[in-house]
Amino acid sequence: MKASAFDAVLDFPLGKHGQDVRAEAVFPDGAVTAHFSEYPVPGRKDAPFVRALAIGPVDVKWGDPFEVGTADGGILGRGTCLYPGSPSPDELKLSRRKALLTRFSLGEKDMILTLAEEGGLKGLKGEEIADFCRLPGSRVEALARLLEEEGKVRILAFSPLFLVSQGTLDFLRGRIVSLLTQYHKKHSSQRGAPLEKIEKRFDAPRAVLVLALRLLAKEGRIIEEAGIVRLPDFRIPLTAADEETVAALERMVLSGELGSVTLDDIQAEFKLTQGKLHTLLAVLAERKKIVEGLDGFILHSSWLDEIVRKIRGSGKRELTVADFKVMTGLSRKYSIPLLELLDSMGVTRRKGSVRDIL
Repeated sequence: MKASAFDAVLDFPLGKHGQDVRAEAVFPDGAVTAHFSEYPVPGRKDAPFVRALAIGPVDVKWGDPFEVGTADGGILGRGTCLYPGSPSPDELKLSRRKALLTRFSLGEKDMILTLAEEGGLKGLKGEEIADFCRLPGSRVEALARLLEEEGKVRILAFSPLFLVSQGTLDFLRGRIVSLLTQYHKKHSSQRGAPLEKIEKRFDAPRAVLVLALRLLAKEGRIIEEAGIVRLPDFRIPLTAADEETVAALERMVLSGELGSVTLDDIQAEFKLTQGKLHTLLAVLAERKKIVEGLDGFILHSSWLDEIVRKIRGSGKRELTVADFKVMTGLSRKYSIPLLELLDSMGVTRRKGSVRDIL
């Protein structure tokens, strides 16, 4: 990292607080003149944290050792770089800088964990670690694995390395639950928040958000179904009249043309506004009574379950459209979108003109 300023720790007292010392920073591959100023951190007189402002760029990274020399060739002491390219005192409060430098001084593992925590929701990439220190990739990966074993980070990818701190994930999970709580209050007629809305709300890589949602679902704190996320105890409030309409809707879907009806059919039958129709269908979906097909047609969940049982109990490894039409009695108009729905559910997988039964 080419930098004209860096923070370091010295092994000798620099002098009075606030007083600059002009000296040579002698690195293994060269020297550079720099102004050293001590940060006023109590209790660190013999091992002060300092800011080094080099006269010209210097190739320095975390952990790089150097000597502090005088103009006549004498040695004042030694130092170690802790924060290459550190922000100016105006950009970073002293209390925050003290905390960071203290942790950066603890060793390799703490350095990587600190960088991950500083990365926040954006996470930490291997290239960022390589830009900060000189550790080989294999060592960085080993340290990341150790931190994950200790429950301090989560590794999302290895090639290239990408990780996020556990503290950040815990924070994000709490924020997601809070968002859903507020969303249910403001949008009580909806099953939950669309996944896209959550993605837009949090400026985080998709991999980080997906992991947070997966952990919340595993803990039973949220439910995600068909791109809709909700709290497990949320229910759409209905009036007695609404409940009657919901029951009639379910009967209509169950007795529809070979198990399927369209949204237009339902809206015309019950003379519902579009908003009310979607609310009542959301209730049926929430109660796992219906499933909406990819082309907007509605299937009763018991009918769909029966289709899945027939497919998996057929003894076949592959399924053609013709086989499916015979099995269900559906026309091609309904067979194709229903097969696509089964693909999305992981029941089948398209392979050319046939489908593998999974």
